[in-house]
Amino acid sequence: MKNVQRILSTVAVIATLVASSLVSVYSVAQDKKSSVPTRKELATLLKTAKEPPEHRRIAAYYRQEAARLTQSAKEHLELAAIYQERHPFAAMESKHGDAFGQGASHCEKFAQLAREQAKEAEALAALHEDMAKAADQKQQ
Repeated sequence: MKNVQRILSTVAVIATLVASSLVSVYSVAQDKKSSVPTRKELATLLKTAKEPPEHRRIAAYYRQEAARLTQSAKEHLELAAIYQERHPFAAMESKHGDAFGQGASHCEKFAQLAREQAKEAEALAALHEDMAKAADQKQQ
């Protein structure tokens, strides 16, 4: 009987610890989620943003997008280097260029496009940071 009680109390303690850790992990995830809006939330924020925290959330979205695009450009450059080494489609690429859709020139083109989009996203993030600062000064 004592063994059963001991096991039940141990299970209850473990369940409590697991539940409390899940709650803390969930709250941290919610905090991170609230700082960077989703694409749908971004559309609403762009229409309604007036307060500094709203502009900072928009800036956070664009910074996250810039990081994603920078990573994409890096991956495309790595693929371009692989294709450059092996030339699996040399004849098709020389005839059709990057329109062929495979090979080094294709990957280099998309790396360049991703870098340009990342620069634009960083510029938009900076713009919204400036808007947040201006709104802060207006409130003071």
